[in-house]
Amino acid sequence: MNLTSRFAQLQVLVVLFCLAAARAPDTPAAPPKAAESKLAESKPAGAKRAAAGAAAPSAAARQWPLPSGEITINLWDSAEQTKARLYKETLLPEYKKLHPNVTINYESISTGDMLQKLLVALSTGTGPELFVLTDWFMPTYFSKNLLDPVPPQAFGYKSLQEMVDGYMPGRLDMFINGGKLYAIPYQMNSYSFFLNTRLFKKAGLDPIKDAPKTWEDIVKLNAKLTKKEGDRVVQKGFEMRYAGDHWLAPMFWSLLYQAGGDVLKEGKPVFNQEAGVKAFEIWKTLTVAPKVSKNTSSSPYQDFADEQDAIMFGPPNSGAVIELLNPKLKGNYVVVPFVQLNPDKPVAVMYSFNLVVNIKTSDEKKKVAWDFIQFATGQPTLWMERTRMINPVKGWYETPAAKQVPFIDIFIKDLAHGRPFPRTVHYNELQGAVARATERIIFQNVDPKRSLDQAADEFARASQ
Repeated sequence: MNLTSRFAQLQVLVVLFCLAAARAPDTPAAPPKAAESKLAESKPAGAKRAAAGAAAPSAAARQWPLPSGEITINLWDSAEQTKARLYKETLLPEYKKLHPNVTINYESISTGDMLQKLLVALSTGTGPELFVLTDWFMPTYFSKNLLDPVPPQAFGYKSLQEMVDGYMPGRLDMFINGGKLYAIPYQMNSYSFFLNTRLFKKAGLDPIKDAPKTWEDIVKLNAKLTKKEGDRVVQKGFEMRYAGDHWLAPMFWSLLYQAGGDVLKEGKPVFNQEAGVKAFEIWKTLTVAPKVSKNTSSSPYQDFADEQDAIMFGPPNSGAVIELLNPKLKGNYVVVPFVQLNPDKPVAVMYSFNLVVNIKTSDEKKKVAWDFIQFATGQPTLWMERTRMINPVKGWYETPAAKQVPFIDIFIKDLAHGRPFPRTVHYNELQGAVARATERIIFQNVDPKRSLDQAADEFARASQ
């Protein structure tokens, strides 16, 4: 496993990973007061339907008039199998029935290819009207004025305040800039832990009673769940996911946050201080055989799906993916809260995939684009049932329909403890530096402090 060469191969992907927070470019974003306010007692129709998981109301009901002429818009989406099926089999056909004059050209593109195409298309004014953007990309797009502000009226809200109040507290913070909202999440993730019940029971373990709560628990479970045939590892308990920089860095952030540290302070690296060293000391105790893996960037859960790993971490939708990879796993795993250094003070990372509108498109197409976003994201229970993706609309997860979704309470609890990725316009350099530090520490046995100091120096020089 050579993370440096993998980093080079994913250069285009990582270029856009340099994004920062919606506030000061190199400082963590503080939640706006709007996100902390209580949900209004009289919610608009759109919010009530979203909370109930019902189908989105019509544009007429929301007083959002649409053009009557023929309209064609392009939607560029990051690749994910269950999501693509939802669009192609349900959302796009249903929207076409409601609006026969609208054609939406849907492209599901691998992340690296999509980002490369977006970078070129947006710079030349030929980008799609509608596309997917992750939250840590926002500041660069803000600075270049590439995004159209969200019109609350398109979603059945009277104001931005009312719209923010319709979501889980603080979850829209990352999309607000200059008093305007610029993105609508369809998938907001934190990590939880998935346990293979068959492998647990085969090892004489109870997947509920023996579920890990701390990293020390993981170490103990590794000893019981790891199997060898001669010198060859054929089964592991838990292993970190060495499938790309974008998997390694968030797990370092998680351990760092749990150890009481931070990544940056006033734009300067502080991840190489005591908490960062502790984070990698914990990481090293979890290592079993990181080179024994079939995980890839395009199939990051393959080891768990193949039942080579008995434990994995992942967002809610990873359950749908592993069942697609191995249908026999359906009903044969459980989900437990994200493992902590101190369970009394839980923290993990959170991130999101969001729909945004290109500001350079025509007003008529913007109206249709926002209407489709409202239609697509206004059915959170459908998304959870079909893709296991969480839309952080307030209240829907308390409905009877949502309660039928396996492990929903755990996913919501972990999301509530989520903390955003570090915010810097130099995220590319930051993520790459941490990935290379990981390679040195795990694969070359370099001292964690020494490796982190090198990473901090690399980031400081690259971000000047």
